[in-house]
Amino acid sequence: MKKTPLNLRARLLLFTACTVSASLGLGLSAYAQSSETPTIIPGEGASPDLNAYQIQKVKILYRKLLLKEKDLPSSVTELGQKQIQETNPTMGSIQTLLRLAPSVQAYAQGPGQSAPTLAIRGIKNDELAETLDGIPITDLQGGTGDYLSNNIGSPISLNEIDGVNVYPGIAPPENQGFGTVGGTIAYTTKQPTDERYAELEGGIGSFDTQHIGFTINTGKIGDGVDAPKALMLYDQSQTAGFVSNTNAQYHDFFLNVEKPYDDGLSKVGLVIIFNQGKGSVQTTPTPIALIDANKFTYNFPKYLGFYNQAGQFLTTILSDETYINPHLIFDGSLFYEHASDTVDSYAAVSTVNGTFPYSVNVQAPVNFFGDIGPSTYHYSPGYFTYDPTAVFGSPAAGESSEYTLGHTNTIGITPKLNIFLPYNTIAIGGLIAKDSGSGSQYIYGGTFAQENQINGYDSFVLGGGSQRTVFVGYISDKIDLLNNTLHIEPAARVTAAYTSTITQMNSYYQNVKYQNFTKVGEPYIGISYDAPFHLIPFANAGKGSLFSPTADYAGGLSGLPGTTHAPTPEIIHAFDAGIKYDTPRLYLSADYYYQQVSDAFSFYENYDLGQFYYANQGGFLLRGVEAAGEFRITPELDLSGNISFNSTKYTNSDFAFVTLANDQFGYAFKGTPFSNTPDCLANISLTYDKGPLSATLSGEYTGTENQTTDILTPNDPGGQFSGATITDLNNANNPDFIANFTASYKIPIQSHHIQSLTATFTALNFIDVKYFEDKYYSEIALNGVYSVLPQYESGLIGPPRSLQLDLTARF
Repeated sequence: MKKTPLNLRARLLLFTACTVSASLGLGLSAYAQSSETPTIIPGEGASPDLNAYQIQKVKILYRKLLLKEKDLPSSVTELGQKQIQETNPTMGSIQTLLRLAPSVQAYAQGPGQSAPTLAIRGIKNDELAETLDGIPITDLQGGTGDYLSNNIGSPISLNEIDGVNVYPGIAPPENQGFGTVGGTIAYTTKQPTDERYAELEGGIGSFDTQHIGFTINTGKIGDGVDAPKALMLYDQSQTAGFVSNTNAQYHDFFLNVEKPYDDGLSKVGLVIIFNQGKGSVQTTPTPIALIDANKFTYNFPKYLGFYNQAGQFLTTILSDETYINPHLIFDGSLFYEHASDTVDSYAAVSTVNGTFPYSVNVQAPVNFFGDIGPSTYHYSPGYFTYDPTAVFGSPAAGESSEYTLGHTNTIGITPKLNIFLPYNTIAIGGLIAKDSGSGSQYIYGGTFAQENQINGYDSFVLGGGSQRTVFVGYISDKIDLLNNTLHIEPAARVTAAYTSTITQMNSYYQNVKYQNFTKVGEPYIGISYDAPFHLIPFANAGKGSLFSPTADYAGGLSGLPGTTHAPTPEIIHAFDAGIKYDTPRLYLSADYYYQQVSDAFSFYENYDLGQFYYANQGGFLLRGVEAAGEFRITPELDLSGNISFNSTKYTNSDFAFVTLANDQFGYAFKGTPFSNTPDCLANISLTYDKGPLSATLSGEYTGTENQTTDILTPNDPGGQFSGATITDLNNANNPDFIANFTASYKIPIQSHHIQSLTATFTALNFIDVKYFEDKYYSEIALNGVYSVLPQYESGLIGPPRSLQLDLTARF
């Protein structure tokens, strides 16, 4: 988990250097030459059309540029295959991998991509950016990571990546994703290798967790440096979930094809990923009283309520990296993404009519709308003619289930030109993409909403849709001074978006179109210095922005037809300064960060009265210190770890989601800290790796974090503050320390068909610490109104002890 600054450009340079070296019949050791004057080495198999002098010169240039990447002025953390295997792709998730980086808080409801929650330095997932091989995989319309939104499955899984770079705060523009005030998470896909192999793997574990899959790596198909190669994998897994009644299934398919050309100096690639997931999700944490009375993993039985979700994710990337001359390299990707989501949700009448003491499923429509019969505001003759009370006898019975469908499609391109000069490395690039989506919602009684999708009858949301076209342009110039020891990187980005949304027909709107165009300038400056004694001090400062979700668009405040009102982008001003000590045996780093977010999104929603507004009344301040280190004790034994101390504070008072999962309407009071955000996070890991045996013992510490509670206004149950969730200054989650262990042993097999058999054993939380990822005080809702006493405490449990045994046969 070393905080190393390698990025996509470095990998491109390394690829090019390796292919150039291969074309000359050389190894990477040839890069040790320090002379600027190239030595002409013809090389076996070199193309007669190539100028060996020129290629050797290019090779030396690329080596110099690769070495410069260590001077990147950022507190980026790189997580690679070592950390992926320690996390265990079946028992863990993308989010549990990310929590190995400093200041990252993450958890999921079960093994795999099951309702994950994520924050970096306290900033939540819907305010972060994620990229895959440089393309955005977050929803360009906003709302990625929102509560119960595409939470089963993921566009990318642990099996499908080689690694990930976590850029907290403001990243250099060429690494910064679209729309973020908290950081960028940059994944890289698993790459085919020159070596040909095939693997068959499977495993079983706790909570009826099991998986089976295969990998086929073709190696180089043919001779020469321009030979193509491909990697394909498939994995299927299922689990009963470590919380009762949260079963899930996942199917992941991945294909990466690579074709070098121009004697290995350039390459084209095609990546296709198709992932599916379906399962049951807890919409509300379990009441602590029921856990105490039953068992730690207790959850409500499905006859009282359920929330079944299914997601499909298709990602296609066509990429090209073209060597033009020693001073120019072009790379770019054309991509298409599709995501679809279906939800079947139910809450028994007894859980929403006031006779049951706990909230089982907050997604029961009656919790939000109350009575939507013909005598209410929600009834729309000629469109929504369903009368829940007339058909089922009461609103609770007639609105017990809902079925929703949604989909998004994204297409775009990410061009980039790298210009290499003697003392400058210039990058000019951008993003052009269009994201469009729509959905529908049906309400009915019993468990029959999925079966009764009748437009014009029980279609509570129908038609319409939204789209956003984004334009990003940036230029950065990495300047090297003082004999290549002082590195300055000034840069600038311009981010713009055209948004158009046609309101979906429901009881509030009838196909009204809202649209606007917004742009933001985002300057950046980074400085690092190669000081004596292997020290590298660095600092960076910049500005970032997050565009308003399209769901927040509404009619203009003037009330004139055709006018549009939407919150302006959130703005972050960030500063980060630190120092690194980097030697082959010992690496240390420490940094201080300061992040001020102004014009934060705020809202007010009253479903019962049909009142909604969205504005920029919020703000918050993040400060903290982070440290990381890695020490090679012996060639076989490695010790690494990190620690972060984080401070969060609201700087304005406004209506906002105050929970990490964005799952509760709330109010942020000026001066109060975030809830669910630990004051301290730490990781430590001891790894032994020699011969066929590799083993890691690791620990994760989570410090104190504030819980939440609800404002009680029993005398004004319809008031603006009724039931609003706030940070609880009187109650906090206790700190916890979780110990994990993983070990693998590679058994050589004397066979013409099987090369080896590797057994991997994983034990997560092997001490079986009982702890809660999130706890809060709340109350049930009755007919769309909260503040119904009494309050009770609920909690989302942390994963109990989980054991997994995997076998991998390599052919």
